[in-house]
Amino acid sequence: MTADTDVIAWKYANAFVPDAEMSSGARRLFLFGSDSSVDWLRRRMGGLWVGGAVTLTRDALYFGPNALNGALHADDTSQSVALDRVLEVSDRFGWLTRIVDVRTDDGETFTFRCFGARSFAEQIRGAVQALRA
Repeated sequence: MTADTDVIAWKYANAFVPDAEMSSGARRLFLFGSDSSVDWLRRRMGGLWVGGAVTLTRDALYFGPNALNGALHADDTSQSVALDRVLEVSDRFGWLTRIVDVRTDDGETFTFRCFGARSFAEQIRGAVQALRA
């Protein structure tokens, strides 16, 4: 990530990670369900929501999992999107918090949910426009 002076905004958020999988240690901790319940949820949603924070800088959008989610998932769930690759930023309805979709020129979509999603999506659009100016 870039220097702190390049940070425009950040939000606690849940990022949607299509290939997220719980670690074997985390699976053993879940006393309320079995491996199949987590797998069923992941298959039904097409991935898992991972808690952490999204940071917007002058040149990119970053997601990093919080410590708990970092420990519970088998692989690194961090994500980043270079702003010069962003084609569209939209926000849509979500229960409790709105959802932001950031679509890139390679057909990928970075999806996250947070409080204040509308204004954060606007900040991302503004950063993309500033980069292209």
